Amino acid sequence: PIRSIFAEKKGMRHFPMFIICMLIVEILGAQTYYSPQSLQNQNRIYSDHIQTVILHPEGDPLGMPILPLEGSQALQLQFDDLEGSYKVYKYTVIHCDASWNISLLRPNEYIDGFDYDEIRDYAYSFNTTIPYTNYQLLFPNDRMRLTQSGNYLLVVYLEEVDKPVFTHRFMVYENKVRIEQFSQGRASLPSFMQSSQEVDFRIRPGKYSIPAPARDLKVMIMQNGRWDNTIMLKQPRNITQEYLDYDFEEENLFEAGNQYRPLDIKSVRYRSERIADIAYLSDGYHIYLKPDEVRAGKPFRSEPDINGKRLIKTEDMQRSEVEADYTHVHFSFPFPYPLAQGSIYIIGELTGNELQPFARMTYNYNTSQYEAVLLLKQGYYNYMYIMVPEGKSKGETASTEGNHWEAPNEYILLVYHREPDDAFDKIIGYFLSQQ
Repeated sequence: PIRSIFAEKKGMRHFPMFIICMLIVEILGAQTYYSPQSLQNQNRIYSDHIQTVILHPEGDPLGMPILPLEGSQALQLQFDDLEGSYKVYKYTVIHCDASWNISLLRPNEYIDGFDYDEIRDYAYSFNTTIPYTNYQLLFPNDRMRLTQSGNYLLVVYLEEVDKPVFTHRFMVYENKVRIEQFSQGRASLPSFMQSSQEVDFRIRPGKYSIPAPARDLKVMIMQNGRWDNTIMLKQPRNITQEYLDYDFEEENLFEAGNQYRPLDIKSVRYRSERIADIAYLSDGYHIYLKPDEVRAGKPFRSEPDINGKRLIKTEDMQRSEVEADYTHVHFSFPFPYPLAQGSIYIIGELTGNELQPFARMTYNYNTSQYEAVLLLKQGYYNYMYIMVPEGKSKGETASTEGNHWEAPNEYILLVYHREPDDAFDKIIGYFLSQQ
């Protein structure tokens, strides 16, 4: 792939250098998952002063950043710069394959318009203890439109594209195939019946041609927007003339988990249900949550949640985007002993639904609990605790939250297709399940 890029010098002038560097890293197999200095094709913030990066469909603040290729629907981006002054932020988008490796498409093959543009919509915070500048963007727009479906990485940077301040994933799909007979529920295998959920479905191609589905088709299943435990099905179980059957017994199993834990910090004037104390210190508001108990081995309790999402909102002021304050939220998770072969992370949209270094908890031997402090903008959040075994990049809920097959989870299906003559993966089908 590197030779093919360097082969044409003229095209190199339009190819961002940091993409080439990332390709080299990917090809050499460098393992930099936990390095904050390395670029990652995931939801990641690289600057300490950037907070609350939110990307969702316009008008749907709880939606995943997924939009159709056809039509006028746009994604809305907003983020805060806690240094408080105005800066000329720019953005670009990078096309990725089904595995989130950078594809070999050049920008002019998936972008109609400018390869990059400035973020012009900004406003200063008002009457907050921690000052910040709020930036917003709607895209695609008249200056940049997308011409291909697939996985994309949004890159926001200042002066140099190879030094981004943050990256964020989003997906663009086409309605080429139908996903039908979807079901989610108790696992079929006896050993997983109490702890796991099975996701079954069929794909009906209709008039869309897929000559070799076992070779060219992939289906990604995502649970509650989490990126650490996605499942990629590389071939169907059965193939007929009318449909592709994905009715498995083990390949499509997810830990069922539990209801997400709620966090209401819409106001700093009163204590909501989970708040033990609110203090105003020299560096701003500090909110101390009541200790969260381990729920493994305890009966399932059905309580409403928003499947790990967040909603930025303040009840103390009028305009949440620029009048919501930032708070230092103290999490505590009592645990009888520190894990020798694993770590505890906080996960949810408040961490980009990724395993973030800042959300890795530290064990306090004096209090016998895991602790972490997150800087969060006022709003309503869902979160949970997951255990990540040493050397792994997938979190488990069995020892922290418990697993209950009845847990109401949200699943997203994305169907990827790479045609024989193409060097990239399209998304030809999308399905959202809600319980």
